[in-house]
Amino acid sequence: MATHTLANADASAPKIAALDWAWAETLLALNVSPSAATETALYRERVITPELPSSVIDLGLRSWPNIELLKSLRPDLIITQTGYGVQATSLEAIAPTLSLPLFTPQRHPLQLAEAGMRTIATRVSQDRTADEYIAGFNQKLSDVRQRLRSYDGLPLLIVKFADERILDIYGAGSLFHDVIGRLGLSNAWTGSSNSWGFSTAGLDAIAMNAQARLVILEPGPPAALVDSDLWRAIPAVRANRVLSIPPTWVFGGLPSAMRFATILGKALENA
Repeated sequence: MATHTLANADASAPKIAALDWAWAETLLALNVSPSAATETALYRERVITPELPSSVIDLGLRSWPNIELLKSLRPDLIITQTGYGVQATSLEAIAPTLSLPLFTPQRHPLQLAEAGMRTIATRVSQDRTADEYIAGFNQKLSDVRQRLRSYDGLPLLIVKFADERILDIYGAGSLFHDVIGRLGLSNAWTGSSNSWGFSTAGLDAIAMNAQARLVILEPGPPAALVDSDLWRAIPAVRANRVLSIPPTWVFGGLPSAMRFATILGKALENA
């Protein structure tokens, strides 16, 4: 792996291919735009901010990008996530590759998101920008925690619907779990979760967490379910303890963590 430092973005800016959205959003937070990224249209729907410029070339799937297109772009640097998609050893044949861990068996994605930002910042000569961003991130979490001093303390059950009856629940090892811990909140999900920090379950998992406040990442459950007796029988629904919040990338870096903390804080203030 090459260890040279890239110059700041200018007319002769180096070409960086970001194969993972967490590191693409991290680059953008450092005021450096990737030349190419994966699934750019979906990034704009699911990650949303920082905004991905329209000039960024779409490399195809995050799990398996268009290798021929990647080669043709002759990038100066490729950034990927360790353990996901094409292995760094294969990418090294195309360009110097920075492979950074985020979701690991140690289950500390927020800590790794910050470490990843600092590593990328050094590579693109944006250490000061990273320092400022991380300081702002910590201040934002402190501000949100302060505003939530009057929160009723109910644990949160954070879910994202896969379909009408199946949902992902975010527990230990997820970015969201780390964020709510920093906000002084507790996670209602104490069941198992995979290496990405979530568990796939049915509606009964919501019903069993009768004392939790349900936080749903949009898009929420379909109208047919919301209008059903089954949905209305769920304790959190019956007690009007349900919040819906705008999409936030569940496998993101510090920008996604910032977005989640901000949106969740505002929602809980009005709960």
